[in-house]
Amino acid sequence: MRRFAVASLVLLISLLPFSTTAYAQEPRSTTLLTDVHLDAIVAEASGSLAKDTVIALSTMHRVQGASGFHDATEYVAARAREYGLSDVAVERFPADGTTTYGTFRSYYGWEAESGVLTEVSPRSSTIADYATMRVALADYSNEADVTADLIDVGQGLSEKDFAGRQITGKLVLAGGNVASVHREAVEKRGAAGIVSFQQNQTTGWSGDYLDNVRWCHLSPYNLKNAFAFMVSLRQAREMQGRLAAGETIRLRAAVRARMRPSHFEVVTAVIPGTDPAAGEILYTCHLCHQKPGANDNASGSATILEDARILARLIRDGKLPRPRRTMRFLWPPEIAGTACYLARHPEIAARTKAAIHMDMVGGDFEKTKAVFHVTRTPASLPSAVNDVAAVFGEYVIGGSAAFAAGEGGTRAMLSAEGSKSQFVAEIAPHSMGSDHDVLQEGSYRIPTVYLNDWPDVFIHTNNDTPSNIDPTKLRRVAVIGAATGYFLASAGRDEAQALALEVYARGAMRQGDALRRAIAFGTGGPVTLERFEDARNIVEQAGRAEREALMSVRALAYDDGVVTRMLATLAAGVEARTRADVDVVQRYVPIPAAQKIEPAGVSLVPKRSPSVVGPMSVYYYDYLEDKLGASPPGDGRIQYETLNLVDGKRSVREIRNILAGAYGSVEVESVLEYLRVLEKAGVVKLE
Repeated sequence: MRRFAVASLVLLISLLPFSTTAYAQEPRSTTLLTDVHLDAIVAEASGSLAKDTVIALSTMHRVQGASGFHDATEYVAARAREYGLSDVAVERFPADGTTTYGTFRSYYGWEAESGVLTEVSPRSSTIADYATMRVALADYSNEADVTADLIDVGQGLSEKDFAGRQITGKLVLAGGNVASVHREAVEKRGAAGIVSFQQNQTTGWSGDYLDNVRWCHLSPYNLKNAFAFMVSLRQAREMQGRLAAGETIRLRAAVRARMRPSHFEVVTAVIPGTDPAAGEILYTCHLCHQKPGANDNASGSATILEDARILARLIRDGKLPRPRRTMRFLWPPEIAGTACYLARHPEIAARTKAAIHMDMVGGDFEKTKAVFHVTRTPASLPSAVNDVAAVFGEYVIGGSAAFAAGEGGTRAMLSAEGSKSQFVAEIAPHSMGSDHDVLQEGSYRIPTVYLNDWPDVFIHTNNDTPSNIDPTKLRRVAVIGAATGYFLASAGRDEAQALALEVYARGAMRQGDALRRAIAFGTGGPVTLERFEDARNIVEQAGRAEREALMSVRALAYDDGVVTRMLATLAAGVEARTRADVDVVQRYVPIPAAQKIEPAGVSLVPKRSPSVVGPMSVYYYDYLEDKLGASPPGDGRIQYETLNLVDGKRSVREIRNILAGAYGSVEVESVLEYLRVLEKAGVVKLE
């Protein structure tokens, strides 16, 4: 019976009113763009121009609310005008420590003139100098001129690190998070300042790069900050050895810097579409970070600028038809700037159909260890945009692999100034950590293609330099970004049908993966009712996600009924696959004879307050901590997804089931507990 239903479905799909008029006359290397259009994008893309922008931005210390960031905005705006973009502007939003943007409270600005750390005895030498290395002085350090002994406090985060040490008026050498060390050593115990060797994010190569100096920040809200100088692990170990041997090291810290009210600046520009009612496609990055900050994130800033140039040029020259939707380009400060912009422009957020976000996209794999990722949307926001990006990502990855295998170079997309290396890249599951977190948050729900490198052994350090950036990689990423954005901006009825079939076909593979995961989970442990139900839930949630991804295609189509009927038919196919997969689980995963008792409260339905707009955490600011005095512990991704799933219809149990289907074991009690914290803060109401 089920085989007959599937066969009937295949026959029905073959009879769908699929219009291929726009595509039938030309061959296609992908299902979504004609070769003529895709080849035009490839031919126009320049890794060398993007690398030039990386080099220029790397000369600026791009701290948000500081003069270096302003210099970067002026540079990008000038290039955008030169490339023929419309409505180029630099918007300014108060950054004064008090102005709020939805759930985010703005930082103060910061300006530094100089900062020098010297050893005055027993040796005479310069240890760190802001003039020659901008990361030598932690952001949000304040004016000081202190001569004091250096005390080693290890990580500087716990009571035992300070036990038996008199640190009042001293400088502390510490490896912990510099803002946390400031609270423990300076604010609580009276230290004069910090010499920090805080390390980078943990990777397989942690500790291998002894001369990395980490870019760090004190609190952007504390006007009474002292100061922190940053040193390398090599320097710290040398000082620790001398102190352990009984030597007294006396240092002088001289700082001319101050926190002050300023502005967040956001560069904006557009390529106008033909249909104002069709919505917009957003390109975004983050323009901020330390000098040099080449991969993070001069590379992303440069590559969306290159995409703007490519598309504007090809449209102007008639090689690409002008798209239906306006393409908007943003260069904001990371996360904070995106939060400001969306909070102040809800009308733009409302008409944005999808976004492409680039954060670290140019690292030479041989040098940085950086694998490129085309990252999917979160479980709370299934979307067809994932498959658009996958189509063009696989096209570029495949061309690189063919070239590496000696099968010709027509799709290699090399840059004359870049490498001939294979493109080390993958289509990746959702991950957090950049502006896409704001865009995809439940207040805005803008499905976002997140293009990013990870890991990178030089991220946030003095060694994130242009010499580590590969123009060939920049060109390849620019092609993925331009093709993805142009398809989304151009899509109408015909393109929506092509995309629907792509989503349906790829969904079959994803549902197959979910079934394998469900069987492995269901048969891989003790026989319990919870294990059986979670195994079944995995395949049920996979089906739900595929249905939602299919239905998201409607946002790109003319609503003339053709696409709607097609999606209904394809959704029936997803339902059939889901029923078949549930049947497999029920047949082959053991079901114990037991009764399950649900904890109280799981049937409650959370509803979000319309007055609380934005994510709960924006880098140095935590909304719940501000409102309640503390933020609850737990998995940040699960908490983020939990709030995203609050729609006034789903119960606590339903929210938990979606999370468990995507991320594995999630206790319903922990979901309910987090929602009760949100209720206490006035973010949601449980009914």
